Amino acid sequence: MNDTLVINSTVPAYETGPDNKMHYHWLMCHLQEAATAHADREGFGTTNLNEKGCFWILTSMRIEIDELPVREKSFTLTTWSKGAKRLRAFRDFSGCDENGKEIIRASSEWMILDSETGKPVNIGSFGIDLLPKEDSVFGNDLKRIRPSTPVKELHSHKVQYSSLDASGHVNNTEYLRWGMDALRANGLEEQKISSIRIAYLSEVFEGNTLKIMDCESEQTGSELVGLNETENKAAFALQVK
Repeated sequence: MNDTLVINSTVPAYETGPDNKMHYHWLMCHLQEAATAHADREGFGTTNLNEKGCFWILTSMRIEIDELPVREKSFTLTTWSKGAKRLRAFRDFSGCDENGKEIIRASSEWMILDSETGKPVNIGSFGIDLLPKEDSVFGNDLKRIRPSTPVKELHSHKVQYSSLDASGHVNNTEYLRWGMDALRANGLEEQKISSIRIAYLSEVFEGNTLKIMDCESEQTGSELVGLNETENKAAFALQVK
């Protein structure tokens, strides 16, 4: 058993934009896949939970960015579990460039849901070893952001089949992609982004209409909320600085 997973990769062209830097939603893909790979390898991943009638969901993520990974350059991502507290599990990430310089730090919060009821379960009740480490990229547990008051619609999007994941709902990375596109269309300079925080509030399915709303903010940066117009509930909240 190993409490850490290290993934070395070369950034492919399709993950980058005109500036040759990785798109933010592709960075989220790397983080999500690293978490899945580590959990699967150590016996507390998808297969193990399926047997127990449950599954993992990502509920919150914080990403701090010094630099984005660059096209055709090496990117090394390290991830480890920080254990669980009742209903919430925590996982951190560190990403380095081809010179070994840390350029990405991220922290995430996860839950386990019962497949039949859709309700969260006490992670400690499973008796699984999450191989927790005390190392923390930010020095404390992640606090989930709350949606602010929406004031203006930036974009409306009807969910298509290609946005769904294996669970049948919209993949986590799609919300970030839609949010960043809406902010760019509203004048955001992506090159200056150093911090992303996103909270996942409810599931979105094929055919649902999602409205991306600009929000009032007392902090620097931009805040969005994704409103599922079909279900009349907030789907995600996003803060970008």
